[in-house]
Amino acid sequence: MVSSETTAAASSGSSGSSGSSGSAGSSRVSGPPAVRGNAMLSAIRAEWTKARTLRSTLAVLAATFVVSTGLALISGLSVANALEADNGRVRPDFNPVDSGFNIVWYTQLGLVAFGVLLITGEFGSGMIRVSLAAVPRRSRLFLAKAAVCVAVTLPLAAVTVVLSWLLDQVGLGEYGVSLDEPGVLRGMALGAVYLTLIALLAFGVATAVRSTAFALGAMYVFLFAVSPLSQAVPGLKDAARYLPDKAGIQALKVGADADPSLGPWGGILVVVCWTALALLIGWLTFRRREV
Repeated sequence: MVSSETTAAASSGSSGSSGSSGSAGSSRVSGPPAVRGNAMLSAIRAEWTKARTLRSTLAVLAATFVVSTGLALISGLSVANALEADNGRVRPDFNPVDSGFNIVWYTQLGLVAFGVLLITGEFGSGMIRVSLAAVPRRSRLFLAKAAVCVAVTLPLAAVTVVLSWLLDQVGLGEYGVSLDEPGVLRGMALGAVYLTLIALLAFGVATAVRSTAFALGAMYVFLFAVSPLSQAVPGLKDAARYLPDKAGIQALKVGADADPSLGPWGGILVVVCWTALALLIGWLTFRRREV
């Protein structure tokens, strides 16, 4: 905005000069200021460019999609063969809807790796200093990275969940079900949401610990060891259902494994709370710790 003193000077200058020069002078002074781009959008665009040009993240995302869909088809074929042979390898309460969503357990491993690499790669290389020089406000940089994490994982998770479920049903053949089966569309939607949340949770953890190896190790040990073993301990079994992975998977269940007391929406709410906690810890650590 032009100050009152500048406007007054411009007015007095224009009255003492020729009309054409006065008009030019007035135009130069009172012209509109240069329009600046939105700082948040600029930060998001920069982080988007990083995410889509880094080979490591692209490789992780591509492998996640290919492995998940491939395993889904193989799983369906394997279960169909077992049912055909009636060899007892398939549980009596087998539900084809749940079978199609089992692959989410493996899909989350790749998206956890993406959420970790999105931030720890810059800490390891020292590029985080360059990012902070370009975006000095740490909260803005943190939010931009989190937004890119959602923008990448949500569509990829949606496509992977839908295609994996369909391929599993193709593999099951006559034992499969169609999309109009109760719980299928809801499971697809909540599966995509769950995978996005678990990637954000990993991003928050990785921001706090600042180490690729430590963050991946902590997340994978939790998913493969701590969470499964907690269900085997009598005193922890009831509490284990509120762990993020257990609650998230419950959001997809419709068969005998479904937890009626928690429910699908309750399961997703539990994951939202865990993710919010991880992001809060990551944000506070990022703001206060030197890089």
